[in-house]
Amino acid sequence: MPTSEANKRGLKREKWRLRESLGRYGTLVITGGAIVSALVLGFLSLLWVGQGPGSGENASAVWRFIAMRGWFVEAATLCTMVIQVCASAQALICTSLAAATLLETTGVPLSQVAEFSTMRGANDGPWRFVYLTFRSIRNFFSVQSLLMLVLLLGTTATHFSSTILVTDLEVSSITTDPTQMLLNVSLSDDIETGRPSRSQWLLKPTDYAVFGEIPSGINVEPTTGGFSDTGNVRRLFPPLGHENRTKIRHYSGSAYGINSRVACTPPVIGGRFHYTRSNVRGLPFLLSMVGQISYKATFERAGLAEPLLCSDGKCLPTQFNCTLPTAGIPGGQGIYMCLPDISNVIDENVAFLSDGRDRPITPHSMVFLVTRNNGSFDEWSFAKNTSRIPDNPSRVGEWARWRLGNKIVFEASICFSELLWEMSQVDMSTSHDAVEPTIYYDPKAQFADSSAVRALLGANAGPTDAADRSLLRINAVGNTTTDSRLLHYLDGAINSGVFGSQEPRLGTTINGGGTSFGLSTINPFVDYVAVFEDVLVETNRPAVAIQSIMTMMAMSLHYANLALLDVAEEVSITTSAPINVPVRWTGLAVVAGVVTVDTLCVVAITTMFLLRTRYSKQGHFWHAVSQLISERTIGVLQASPEARDEHAVERAQVGDPVMVVARCKRTGRVQVIRKDDIEDGNET
Repeated sequence: MPTSEANKRGLKREKWRLRESLGRYGTLVITGGAIVSALVLGFLSLLWVGQGPGSGENASAVWRFIAMRGWFVEAATLCTMVIQVCASAQALICTSLAAATLLETTGVPLSQVAEFSTMRGANDGPWRFVYLTFRSIRNFFSVQSLLMLVLLLGTTATHFSSTILVTDLEVSSITTDPTQMLLNVSLSDDIETGRPSRSQWLLKPTDYAVFGEIPSGINVEPTTGGFSDTGNVRRLFPPLGHENRTKIRHYSGSAYGINSRVACTPPVIGGRFHYTRSNVRGLPFLLSMVGQISYKATFERAGLAEPLLCSDGKCLPTQFNCTLPTAGIPGGQGIYMCLPDISNVIDENVAFLSDGRDRPITPHSMVFLVTRNNGSFDEWSFAKNTSRIPDNPSRVGEWARWRLGNKIVFEASICFSELLWEMSQVDMSTSHDAVEPTIYYDPKAQFADSSAVRALLGANAGPTDAADRSLLRINAVGNTTTDSRLLHYLDGAINSGVFGSQEPRLGTTINGGGTSFGLSTINPFVDYVAVFEDVLVETNRPAVAIQSIMTMMAMSLHYANLALLDVAEEVSITTSAPINVPVRWTGLAVVAGVVTVDTLCVVAITTMFLLRTRYSKQGHFWHAVSQLISERTIGVLQASPEARDEHAVERAQVGDPVMVVARCKRTGRVQVIRKDDIEDGNET
C-alpha cells in the first residue's frame, strides 16, 4: 500500500466526530448535567424568592405546597442530591478527558503512562488524577492539572451543598390556609350570669390582647377653652385564646368590643379641704376635698353649650367627697381619681348605659375628678386653718390649677367617660404575628415599666402607627348590636368592677399614682396604677389615661368570660405556623458559585479535549490498551503479566522518560512515544 494513501486514510480516521471522541454517554453527561444543574439552581432560586413580601400569603401554589408541609429541608436535600449526581458524573467524564489531553499534549512519565491511559476508559474520579500529577511538578502546573484540582474541590463541595443550603433556612411565621370552624361566640338563656363581687381594680389584668381599632379621628389635644375629647374609639376583641390571638392573620366572624369615649375639661368647683386626724398608723392626718361641681360654669368657661344633664330622672353627679393623697417622695405626685355621688345617675343594675358615639357627654356619663398635687404632709398642714377651695384657679389645658401654701401645685380635671359594649360581624387581619405585651415590675426598685402596654393602647406621646401597635386591621364591620344578654352582663360587670360593690359609696376614690400617700377607697393592682400614672406623665392627657385603663378592664372582663359562651357560629380563621423557610441568600449563593465554577471547569476541560486531542475516545478501553504497546513499553508489559503495579513501576522508572500518545511516523500506529524523540525529530 502506498504510503501516501495510508496517510490519507489515517488522517481521515483522525477526524473523529464529537460523538466518537466524547461519546454519546459523555456528551449526555456533560451537556445534560450542565442543563439539569442550571434548572435545579433556577428552581432553588424560585423557592428562595417565592415567599415574596409578607408571610407567604401571596406566594405561588408550589411554594405554599412545600411550605405548608414543611418540606423545604427535603426539597433542598433532593435538589442538592441531583446537583451532586450531575457533578460527580461530570467529574468522571472530565477525568477521562483531562487524562487524554495530558497524554496527547504535555505527556506523562513512563511509570504513569499505563494508569493515565486506562483513565480514558474508566476511572474513580479526579482525586487520583490530581494525586498523580501532584507527584510531578512539571505536570502539576499544567492547565489540565489545575482545572482538575478546581474540579475536585468543586465536586467535593457539592457533597456539602445540602448542609450549606440549610443554613439559609430559619423558622419563620408563615400564613396558613384559612380554616372554617365552629366557635362559641354568644350566650344561651340556659347560662346564669352573676356580677363581680370584687372590684376589678384589685385583680391583675388577665390579658393584654391584640384587638382591632377604629379610631375617632379627633385630636385629643385640648381646645383653647381646655376641652379635650378622645372621640368615640371602637375596639373589637376577637373571641380567641392567647395562642390563636398571637398567631392570627385573619379573622372573620362575630366579635365583642367597646365604644369608648372620654372628655375632660377644667372643673369649676366650690367647697373646702377637710383636715381630720387619722387613726391609721403612719398617716398623720386624713386630707379630703368636699364640695360641689358647677356644670354650667364649667361648660361656659370651656366654650361649650351646656349638654343635657338629666334623663329619665337620672342626672350627672354634682356632690363630691374625695380623699386627697400627698406626694410620698420628694419630687413625686399624689394622684387620685374620685367618683362623685352617683346615687342619682346609675340604675338599679348599677349600669351607666352610656353611649358616647354621637356626643361626648350624656346624663349617664361616668364622671371622674382627677386630682394631682406635689405637696407633702408637712406642706398640707396649712389646711388646718385655711380650708376653703380658692376661686378662679388658673387653667392649663384641661387642668384647673391652684397654688396652695408655699409650694403646693394642686390640679384637677373633670372627665366624662362613655363606654358601650357591642357585638359585630367583623373581618380583621394582620400581616405579622402579634406579641402581647406585659408590664415589668421590679418590687425592689418599686419601678413598673408600662411602655409596651401603653404602646398597644396608643397611649404614648406623639402619633402612633397601627402596625407599630400590633393592632388588627379592620377590613369590614357590620350587623352591630348593643342588645344581648352578654352585652348587658358585661356592661353591668364593668361598672360593678369600677366601684367594687353593688351599692356604690359616696366619694369613691381610686389611687392613681405609685408615689401617692394617703387613704383611698380602692388601691388598684399595680398594672392599672402604672399605666394611668405613666400616661399622665407621658401625655398630660387624663382622657387618654382613663380610656386606657377602662380598655384594660374591659379586655380582662371579655376574655375572663369567654368560657361562658356556649352558642357556636361558623367563623373563618387564618393563623400563622412556624415553618422552616429560606430567609437569606448566603448558602444558595455559595452553592450557585460552586456549581458555576464546576461547570466552567467542565466546559474548559471538554473544550481542550476536543481541540487538542486526536487519538483518544472517552470511555473506550481497547484503544487505550492498544496505544500502550510500543518499543518503549513492550519490555515492561512482557515482564508484568503477574507482577504487582509497584514492580512494573519500578521497572519503568529506570530512566522514566516522558511519554505522549502520537502517531508513529515509522509504523503509522498511534502509540505512546517518548516525547523527547518527537521534539528532537528522532522518531521515524
